[in-house]
Amino acid sequence: MRFLLHDFGQFHPGHRIGPNKWPHFDLLWIHTGRVTIRIGRGKPVELTGGDGVLIFPHTPFAGKAITPTAFASVQHFTCEVNDELPVSIRRFVGRKNGHRVYRGLAKTAVVRDIERAIALGAEPQTKALGRLRELNLAMILEQLESKPAGQGPLRAGREMLAVWRREFRQNPLQPPTVAELARRVGLSPEKLRAFLAARASNPRRFLLEMRMEHARQLLTGGTAPIKTIAAETGYTDVVAFHRAFTGYFSETPSTHRERHRQRFTG
Repeated sequence: MRFLLHDFGQFHPGHRIGPNKWPHFDLLWIHTGRVTIRIGRGKPVELTGGDGVLIFPHTPFAGKAITPTAFASVQHFTCEVNDELPVSIRRFVGRKNGHRVYRGLAKTAVVRDIERAIALGAEPQTKALGRLRELNLAMILEQLESKPAGQGPLRAGREMLAVWRREFRQNPLQPPTVAELARRVGLSPEKLRAFLAARASNPRRFLLEMRMEHARQLLTGGTAPIKTIAAETGYTDVVAFHRAFTGYFSETPSTHRERHRQRFTG
């Protein structure tokens, strides 16, 4: 594997992604916000924070942000026949004209490794650091391509939770209530409680996760006042929102927004 380039930045609806076609692999990762991207001749794919796409060499693509802002990073690399690669990555050798989509990974270890790639890119570049960046990229791809362990109803339930989380990131619950959550997933409140209880959760806890994820996207993907974000996530009292957000993320809404801006803008 040969690491070619890493970059990151902010997109907005007027700042297009492409159109382009690279002679190498391009791992595009969405950190916050939402984008739509058409790859090859397929239908447009919508990606949100915690989603990514690996675009194969010689594959045309074009897209744009569909939120006021979207932060994304890219890593370009090549895979050659004689490279020493993990089995899960070896399948990429010789691949062209295609892509793979990865979804629902907002709070997983792979995101921390992608953020580490951003930090490594800011360091003075040396041969040793270049090797470290390649190893970090290989670890990212290994995680993305490795299938999670587990099977049967529990795994199916976890996969369903991932589908719900992705849906509610794209179309937040309005109003953010347990009744609306049950309606949107097509279960009675009693069956919803039983389903989540079997997976060490409950409707109120799951609803809090969705509200906080929505709040995080609004904070990092735009400039709306915190009072407005509190209202959009179902809090009539901004103090209650502040308390809930701080308890969930261990930092205040304003600190979270500022830390995110500093990470991507310096």
